[in-house]
Amino acid sequence: MTSQKSEGKKLSLDAIHAELLEQLRDIVSVCDRHGIRYNMMCGSLLGAVRHQGFIPWDDDVDILITREEFTRFREVYPKECDPRFELTYLNTWTPRVMNHDPEKAAAFTDLFILDHVPPEGLRRKWWFLRLHLLQGMLKHDVDYSRFGLKNRILLRATHLMGLPFSTEWKTKRYEAISTRYKTGDDLCMSNGAFELMMHIWHPEQFAELIPASFEGIRVLIPKKYDEVLTILFGPDYMTPPPESERVAKHLDV
Repeated sequence: MTSQKSEGKKLSLDAIHAELLEQLRDIVSVCDRHGIRYNMMCGSLLGAVRHQGFIPWDDDVDILITREEFTRFREVYPKECDPRFELTYLNTWTPRVMNHDPEKAAAFTDLFILDHVPPEGLRRKWWFLRLHLLQGMLKHDVDYSRFGLKNRILLRATHLMGLPFSTEWKTKRYEAISTRYKTGDDLCMSNGAFELMMHIWHPEQFAELIPASFEGIRVLIPKKYDEVLTILFGPDYMTPPPESERVAKHLDV
């Protein structure tokens, strides 16, 4: 798995969607061939349920995969993927599928990994704290204007803490902490950004998967998608947000 920095030119949202569909089709093909379990998650799960495809203003694809299944995926995908694509870390702690072409680097598929969390109490709090610190240490090119004063100070402090260490060291340390605990019914997306990581999940929520259509591609979603989406977005998840909030997360258009 390689590491690269996004230096792509600005793409239109339509161009990003077209590229993301190519990535998704490739990922699903490899997973289907090898029986690798995954499911759509976050905005892509909401899109599959509410729009049968992209949320119109969304600009990435989110996939959930357990640590065990990701270990298999990491082994086979680089060998069998479309030559255009790679599994990489984009100067972050989240593995992504993206195009080798830097002009298409604005389009990427995030793979969120389910890991076991420590028992409740101080061990859990310390575990989450270390991962949050490493996230700040790994961040590059932060737009501080997006954050309040407290978070700007924390981001700046953790960024400075991370400067003496290589990205490779920080990424390996992140994975070592994420995978320390191997058992238990409490799980989290250990590489979810900040608050997304803090949701506690349970195996039964993703035990049964069902097919769904995502822009005509057959994908898998949890049978308990209503429960999952309610946790992520609230009980009114089928109601789109106000127009002022319908903006792409990663794309400046």
